[in-house]
Amino acid sequence: MNDWHTRARALVACLAERGYLADPRWQAAFEAVPRHVFVPRFYLDDETLIDGDDPAQERKWLDAVYRDDALVTQLAAVPGTDLMWATSSSTMPSLMAYMLDLLDVQDGQRVLEIGTGTGYNAAILCHRLGDMNVASIDLHPDLVDSARGWLAQLGYWPCLAAGDGAEGMPDRAPFDRILATCAVPALPAAWISQLRTGGLVVTDLRGGISSSLAALRKIDVDTVEGHFLPAPGHFMWLRAQPGNPLRTGGDYGNVIDRDGAEQRMAALDPASLSNPDFRFLLQRHEPDLRSIWRTVRDGVELVCLTTDDGAWAEVETRPYAGQYTVTQGGPRRIWDRAERAADLWAELGRPARDRFGLTATPTRHDLWLDDDGRRLWIPPAEESERSVRRASGGGSSTNSPARAISPHRSGSTRSPPCLIRERLPCHQPSAVR
Repeated sequence: MNDWHTRARALVACLAERGYLADPRWQAAFEAVPRHVFVPRFYLDDETLIDGDDPAQERKWLDAVYRDDALVTQLAAVPGTDLMWATSSSTMPSLMAYMLDLLDVQDGQRVLEIGTGTGYNAAILCHRLGDMNVASIDLHPDLVDSARGWLAQLGYWPCLAAGDGAEGMPDRAPFDRILATCAVPALPAAWISQLRTGGLVVTDLRGGISSSLAALRKIDVDTVEGHFLPAPGHFMWLRAQPGNPLRTGGDYGNVIDRDGAEQRMAALDPASLSNPDFRFLLQRHEPDLRSIWRTVRDGVELVCLTTDDGAWAEVETRPYAGQYTVTQGGPRRIWDRAERAADLWAELGRPARDRFGLTATPTRHDLWLDDDGRRLWIPPAEESERSVRRASGGGSSTNSPARAISPHRSGSTRSPPCLIRERLPCHQPSAVR
């Protein structure tokens, strides 16, 4: 184990050469904090356990720990299946460095981390800021206990808590920065309220088919605003139950009800769904899109979509006279909505995701694009309106007429850009890493 310092310095040099860790203070933190202390064992993709206590595996374990890789540290069974999914990991160091740089933290500022996980990221923060300025929360009590012990080995005593990450840590608020190493479909209201005005939250805002990091600054008492970043996060969900890897808990199910299915020809090429920038807008347009996958049935290749409410579509990948055969069913026609999203994306000039920004309050999320003077909005659906209110802790509501969208920044001198009323699903309680 004596060579871990050499490995840590080599990792830092690699990250710096690739454009990460430009700040020498973060470089010093990554060199000083031993990652292997926080990852005594991990799982390979085939669920093989690599244990640092096994002399036969020690070299392989140490090599992996000081590479720029994410390492799965905890698995759980997926209810209703024979699958095992990851419920905790040590984040890829380059992604950690990227998000820490986005955090733009200054000496003496107080940081809340959502998703303690192994505690490695909390240790990096402690080295940079001092442990009295670091707080971290995780859904899993066992993970918090392990992280607390590993941090104490290095002399760090940040404030750690086991609980609902969506609620933040109100007893320790306000914070200058909030760093979420978990994914949420909507920004929890507690994060906004616990952030100081002028503070910054960095998180992964994602759905079932798209992930996008965002850095949002608090511009007034209940509003944060900022841009999406070109890099996805692909973090694990902020979840409902410690032992269940599913975001909402319960069983995994993808039952397709074919009663009332309809078939037609469509112009939208299903291959367009492989474009990450279109998927980003499609996810914002249809936040409950759950999954997209390819399959072959009776020799025909299909692209399949499902939603949380049971809508589904199957699209043949081979065109006929420039059109694609679509079969869809469920409570709404999801391919029709995908076509509308594609039309919108084309109308906007097929923008990349980092041209979009978000203005969020506890009850509303507005998506905007550039400073080009154009404005548009999507009338909110009844269920989506209820979802935003649930995410903010409010009750259900009835559908109300769509309203004109106000400028996204109070007192801004720039004209309101293209604005889209984003219909968000309810956030799920508790965080994992």
